[in-house]
Amino acid sequence: MTINKLGIPGFAVVVTQGDKTILAEGYGYADFENQLIANSNTNYYIASATKSFTALLAVIMDDEGVLKLDDPLQKYFPDLKIDSNLDLANIKVRDLLTHTSGLENGPIGWRVAFSGEYDQSTLLELMKYTKPNEAGYGNYEYTNIGYNIYAIILEKITGKSWQNWMQVKIFDPMGMNHTTAFISRAEKENWLLARPYMVIDSVSRMTLEKKDNTMQSAGGLIITPDDMAKWLKIQVGKGKLNGKQIFPENMIIYSQQELVNIPESERLFKPTHYGFGWLHGEYETHKVIHHFGGFAGFSTHVSFMPDKQIGIAVMVNEALAGDKLMHLTATFIYDYLLEKKEWNDYDETINAFAEKLSEGRKMISAGIIKRNDLPWLLTMPFSEYSGTYQSDEYGILTIQESTSGLKVAAGNLQCVSTPFKNEDSIRVELIPGSGQVIEFHKENNKISGLKYDGIYFTKIN
Repeated sequence: MTINKLGIPGFAVVVTQGDKTILAEGYGYADFENQLIANSNTNYYIASATKSFTALLAVIMDDEGVLKLDDPLQKYFPDLKIDSNLDLANIKVRDLLTHTSGLENGPIGWRVAFSGEYDQSTLLELMKYTKPNEAGYGNYEYTNIGYNIYAIILEKITGKSWQNWMQVKIFDPMGMNHTTAFISRAEKENWLLARPYMVIDSVSRMTLEKKDNTMQSAGGLIITPDDMAKWLKIQVGKGKLNGKQIFPENMIIYSQQELVNIPESERLFKPTHYGFGWLHGEYETHKVIHHFGGFAGFSTHVSFMPDKQIGIAVMVNEALAGDKLMHLTATFIYDYLLEKKEWNDYDETINAFAEKLSEGRKMISAGIIKRNDLPWLLTMPFSEYSGTYQSDEYGILTIQESTSGLKVAAGNLQCVSTPFKNEDSIRVELIPGSGQVIEFHKENNKISGLKYDGIYFTKIN
């Protein structure tokens, strides 16, 4: 069995064809510590696969005249000045959703996806840190910020969050009764949540888990296999579900358009275009519309083949195997339904993947041991580094002494640091699996601040 061979807690698979659900099931464990078995009603976090939902919401809002896709950003941020080469009068709302706005804003991205330190007024204030990205206006550069800014505008003009609009305009009409952008709702109603894991020497729960304040419009939904089947049927059925037209056919067709060319890619399906929250590529000469998602401990594949009316989703709650496993599973299902391969071919491929995965885990384990054996090169007692550090853009970062090192926290994020090879520096993984270095700065033989991922934080106490 795939789960046993790869040594992962579990995953979910959804397969639809036309208006029929062929498979919608969870396998293995949703919650490994408590031995809670995954099933068709287990909620998985889908990360950036959220974008196609948010984009459909934007199409609905445009159709209803609430927030027009062709409105210029200047209409909503009349006093915002970004750069002499970027005119908000030229950048349209639709550009935010197709990754062609030419904008970036690290502070907003950090707060809404990771630290959770914000409210609507904070986000509006942080808009002043928006700047041009490297691609420039009109050119594709994949990012979360366009979807984040869309949500900021929507709440600014309606007084209602994107999460609440999503519930009213998409989930309720579709009968997606176990899909939400609120972790608190799932916990209050005792939904079975898939928890994020990383398997190296053993199964370990990830320290970073989503909360309401980091469920953001570019990556902020949890969904069950049963509800994902409904979403896929809506896409291949052009708005129809169980014989009922939920959304106008022309609205779904509009949302599935190829809108912008994207750079040549070797990713699965070799996408050539992006539209409203969907990538457009090809598999075995068949067009495939798709979007993937990844976050600490979660990987999601969502795709459909319009001409064959096949929809496939794979959701994995393990960090190291997830990306490869979801694509292997999806392509083999396509091959099987297209009568190109048998399931024994899948077994052979999984066996080969399991060997490589085992080798990779051994390398990671060896790296952890090596890092932990490094000596501390801090020139002062731990207590001198403890305190609160602040960045106007990125918020608060705190450091406290602990028995095994310095404990570092930034909003929802926290970890215990390990030694680093440079003087007055430590290594942290505030985002699990993504190591960063904190460099401490001194003035008059006292710690005055630190630099984390190139961002300077001033020590305030």
